[in-house]
Amino acid sequence: MTNLLGYALLSLGTGALYALVASGVVVIARGAGVINFAHGALVMWAAYFFSAAQENWGLPVAPAGALTVVVTAAIGLAFAVLAMRPLRGASPLIRAMATLGLLIIVQSVAGLCFGSRVRSSPSVLPAGELTMFGTTIGVDLFVRLAAVAVVIAVLWAFFRFTTVGLAATAVVDNPRAAAAVGWSPDAVAGAAWCVGSALAGLAGVLLAPLGNPLSSPSLIMLVVPALAVALMARFHSLPGVFAGGLALGLVELETQVGLVTAHPAWTGADRVIPLIVIVFYLVVRGHGIPDRGHIVARHPELGGGRIHPLALGMLLAVALALIWFVLPSDWVNAVGANALWALLMVSLVVLVGFAGQICLGQLVPAGVAALITGRIVASWHWPLVAALVVGVIGAVAVGLLFALPALRTRGLQLAIVTLGIGAAADAILFQRGYHSPPPAGTAATIFGGLGSPEGTVVGTQSLFGIELDTIDNPDGFATLALVVFTLVALAVANLRRGRAGRRLIAIRADERAAAALGISVVGAKLYAFALSAAIAGLGGVLYVFYEYGEVGNINYGAGTFAPFGSIMLIAFAVVGGIGWVSGSVAGATLVVGTLGTRVAMVVGDLLGGPGWLVHLDRFLPLASGVVLIMIMNGPGGGIAADNARAIHRALARLGSGWPDRPARAAASRRRRLAHLLASGGDAGEQPVPVQPVPVRPARLAVAGLTVTFGAMTAVRSIDLAVEPGEVVGLIGPNGAGKTSLIDAISGHAPAAGGVVTLGGTPVDRLGAPRRARAGIGRTFQHLALFEDLTVLENIQAASDPRDTRAYLTNLLSARERPLPPMAALAVGAFGLRDDLFRTVSELPYGRRRLLSVARAVAAAPSVLLLDEPCAGLDQTEAAQLVRLLRRLADDWGLAIVINDHDMSVIQGVCDRVAVIDIGRKIAEGRPAEVCGDPRVQAAYLGRPVGEFEGKGLAGA
Repeated sequence: MTNLLGYALLSLGTGALYALVASGVVVIARGAGVINFAHGALVMWAAYFFSAAQENWGLPVAPAGALTVVVTAAIGLAFAVLAMRPLRGASPLIRAMATLGLLIIVQSVAGLCFGSRVRSSPSVLPAGELTMFGTTIGVDLFVRLAAVAVVIAVLWAFFRFTTVGLAATAVVDNPRAAAAVGWSPDAVAGAAWCVGSALAGLAGVLLAPLGNPLSSPSLIMLVVPALAVALMARFHSLPGVFAGGLALGLVELETQVGLVTAHPAWTGADRVIPLIVIVFYLVVRGHGIPDRGHIVARHPELGGGRIHPLALGMLLAVALALIWFVLPSDWVNAVGANALWALLMVSLVVLVGFAGQICLGQLVPAGVAALITGRIVASWHWPLVAALVVGVIGAVAVGLLFALPALRTRGLQLAIVTLGIGAAADAILFQRGYHSPPPAGTAATIFGGLGSPEGTVVGTQSLFGIELDTIDNPDGFATLALVVFTLVALAVANLRRGRAGRRLIAIRADERAAAALGISVVGAKLYAFALSAAIAGLGGVLYVFYEYGEVGNINYGAGTFAPFGSIMLIAFAVVGGIGWVSGSVAGATLVVGTLGTRVAMVVGDLLGGPGWLVHLDRFLPLASGVVLIMIMNGPGGGIAADNARAIHRALARLGSGWPDRPARAAASRRRRLAHLLASGGDAGEQPVPVQPVPVRPARLAVAGLTVTFGAMTAVRSIDLAVEPGEVVGLIGPNGAGKTSLIDAISGHAPAAGGVVTLGGTPVDRLGAPRRARAGIGRTFQHLALFEDLTVLENIQAASDPRDTRAYLTNLLSARERPLPPMAALAVGAFGLRDDLFRTVSELPYGRRRLLSVARAVAAAPSVLLLDEPCAGLDQTEAAQLVRLLRRLADDWGLAIVINDHDMSVIQGVCDRVAVIDIGRKIAEGRPAEVCGDPRVQAAYLGRPVGEFEGKGLAGA
């Protein structure tokens, strides 16, 4: 018990550190609505600045500490004004991604200013020791704890009792309402950034000495336990931050002493505690992060995945010729490094660019594959090819583990979880000292101590007959890296154009809409994480042999797979263009040691002059951080998108000199249209054809359906039946439960009771994708179109077969097939032929509404559920849609349920109408009968029954 209390006292230092850093995160979140991933970097900057202010500039302790806090606060304020203010209307995820740019900038500037010399941060607090519970404890620990307690108490009082503090929270919750009463969201956000950054500066002054000598990576990754503490406090409660920080520090120390010290096999287990907290709150408990619901998330711009074989062949031939006959060895190695980093980044193109799953720990599967491969080669002496296969399989397994949180979280929450996983994996897997020789008399195992003091001994290895040595065989290694990247890039480009790629992009755009089209969101996410991990694993194995092949010893703990590396990886990928396969090449040039470094060195030598110009390559990370912030303020396409637009403009100018070019382009378009619409005849803009169509007639029956949300009952025991060829309308006041009923029928909302059958077969136990594949299609009030895709790709996403083999075959080939008959007929019926090759964002609103219905029809459903399909349409457009829906029922035999507030639409298209009020069905019958029902008039319009006598609902 004495030891326990002693360790509890010792943990107060770390706990105070966590609480102070987390308080800065919470202040910025409460006042600016941003999760600051750069907060640990600000603490790092403060610690180094404070140390330099005394050692280099000779400032006394107190002025140095005050200057450190002021400078760090100024950095936060400048970032708020220059970077965050232009992003005021962006989603929380985009704003959080911009803070990664700040992290890179701060880390780069610190490296440029303070160098790599080992530094210590002097203490500003009194020295002295006390003995309590048998443990010697420094007096400074209690002073630190008291200082942190006072700071947090002042912050709590400020937010709790002052008008400005209350306004800060109001501004984040509703910026427009706060601005309407005189509070400037920009001013409040700037103040929050200034105060939060000042707290980071104070943490660097007061608490960084606990980590002497200073470690830049460790200080930067303080953001992980800080986020765990902030989650415990719901990003709101400052007393909760203080208590949570102390609790986290205590649990970590007790784990370290009681488990790690006694059982070295558990090394790094104490570093997993923040991850456990993060997963518990975000994944298990499902707590959200403070968000601004009126902001729509923006995804990175997408490339088309088109391949130009002749251009690709010429580029590859030129590159190989340069490698073998022109470039010196240092440039050849730069080409190889560029290809390997591009390979790692193309894994993010699959995961982040296509599937929209933010991952800040992508180097973990890369490191696991490298670890398994190297240890198998060292321990069991397998051929590298066989060990590589096992390593990539291990990476896929890790990728699937990463996917599990993604099934319950997305966006910013997923980014935090994966950052925590990256930090924990580094502590558990890569910092275990695999380089240590085995104890005398023991046998080496795959994960137990075979190696030398310099690393795991693998010797010189060869792959496919190519020696992996950047000194003796740089040409061969660079060729191997370039060819492997090209093959993987071709596979990813095929994926983008194929039906598997459309599934990934669909879940990126709108998971509910994807599920409504029969796409398995779970399956698509698992595939994206697995494929991405496999690519990263391949890149990780090749990279460690590139990095350590010349010495034959791999050091896994050297920081190659550290969490900061994963942050840099995604940042460079975004700068290059994370939605483009070619963007991985552009992003890789920014990594130290690649082509960008060589070019910068050449330019620096040419410029000469001051020393900083000679070492221009050292400024590449800094420039990438600035560019990342700029990209977050734009469409998000990165360098690749800008290059593509420049090429298109050049081709357009070149084509103006060839009169037959437009004619050839038009002819190519006609041939493609004829191929796509072959199953639907001409499929031009025409009435719905009368010929037989592939609709599976089925009766929809709902019995006793009930939907509850907590204590509220949205739908109460509703019965409804719809026959093939029949249109049934749902009417009722706002909030009556109509959309909840459609959600429950389609599987998007869980039913608390009742049965849903389709063609006599119960489907109420099926999820939304399986109900869609069974024949229940639907639209949404908010359109839910895939904005980044073309009209054609939206139709294809709906009508594609849902075969799992596409996840493999599309990597090899993505041949465009004719649209299925129902999809081709839908294109003609809704007049979309001339819009097929336009992106959805180019269409006017009315055309988008038609597309949303056409896409649902293209999936060939038996039952079509339409949720306010005429919302926002003018009378002409609504009348056109009414005629189309009536023909879909009469000529094609679809069973249709339509929820709409336009009574002219309901009366013009419906055979029957069901009236919903407060979750109950209060009437059902023909439109004229229902409109004359006094109960319906009172419930629907909210007025006394007598006011509508003799008028009917339409007249009212």
